[in-house]
Amino acid sequence: MRVAALCAAVITVLAAAVPAQAQAGCVWRPTDLPLPETAPSGILNAASPDGRYFAGQVEEGVLLLWHDRQLIELAGTEDSGAPYGVNGKGHVIATDGTGSFVYRDGAKQYLPVPAGRKSYVRDINEAGDVLGYLDGGNTTIVWKAANPGAYEVIGTGGAVGIDEEGRIAFRTGVIRSADGTTVRIAGYPAVQLEKFQSGRVIGRVDRAFGKLREWTPAGEVVRDYVINPSSPIGINRDGLLASGYFKSGNRYGAWQGSMLVGDVGSSSDLHVVGVTDTGLMAGFRRWRAEDNFWGPSTWACS
Repeated sequence: MRVAALCAAVITVLAAAVPAQAQAGCVWRPTDLPLPETAPSGILNAASPDGRYFAGQVEEGVLLLWHDRQLIELAGTEDSGAPYGVNGKGHVIATDGTGSFVYRDGAKQYLPVPAGRKSYVRDINEAGDVLGYLDGGNTTIVWKAANPGAYEVIGTGGAVGIDEEGRIAFRTGVIRSADGTTVRIAGYPAVQLEKFQSGRVIGRVDRAFGKLREWTPAGEVVRDYVINPSSPIGINRDGLLASGYFKSGNRYGAWQGSMLVGDVGSSSDLHVVGVTDTGLMAGFRRWRAEDNFWGPSTWACS
C-alpha cells in the first residue's frame, strides 16, 4: 500500500532522546476533509500558506484538491506521484511519468526541461514560481510564472524552498536571491537547512538531531530550539513550528518560540506534513484502525 509506505517514511527520528519540555496551552483537535466515496484511503501532502487550499491523493489514484474544504478531483492525474506543493491560487505541483507539471486552470501544464533530462518539483510560491531539481539531484531548476515556457538552471543541488521574493534556500546553508547574489547563513558550513517558509529558515546545527535553529533570510540567528531529536515539518509566519520528536515513541508537536505548546499525536496514528499561517496543522490520520483506513485532516489548537 502506498499510504503505508509513505507513513513509514514521513518521520525519521532517533530512538534515544532527552524528554521534550512539558506541554502547555494547546490541545490539537482534528477535523477531517472529504474523500471520494469510492476511495480506499487517501492522504494530504501539502497546504497553502493561507490555509484555504490543501492537496493530496487517493491511494494509488487521482490527485485531490480541497478549496475551503470542498473536494475537487484533478482529472487526468491518476498516474501522478503525490503532490509536492500548493499555493494560495490553488496551483498544485507534482510529477508523473512524462515530467513535472503544474495543475492549474483545470489541466496539467508540463514544465520544460533541458533535452534528455527529467525534472522533479520541490516547492511553489504565491506568484506561481516553481522550484525543482534535475535527475541526479545536483542541479536546481526554476520556472518563473512570469516567463512561461522558460527556465533557469542553477548548478547547485539541495534546494529546500523558494519564497515570494524568489529567494532560494539550499540545504548547505546558502540563500540565493533572484538576482543571483548569495548569503551564507551564520554557522555556515556546519549547518543543514531543512525548511524555508513564510520568511523563516529552519535547519540543524552541526548536523545534529538535538539542536534546531532558526535564521532570517539574511542569515542572522533568531533562536535555537532544544527538540531532541527533531524532524522539522514547517514553520508559519508567526513562528509556530511543527516538528517530529521523540517522547516515549515518535510523535508530532508544535512549538511557539522555544516552548512546546502542544502534542499533536503519535506517528503511528497520524502524520503532520505542514503548518499554515492560520495556525492549522495539516496532514492525514488513521480514520479506522480496524482496516488501516487513512484520511486527510487538519488540526486546530483549542
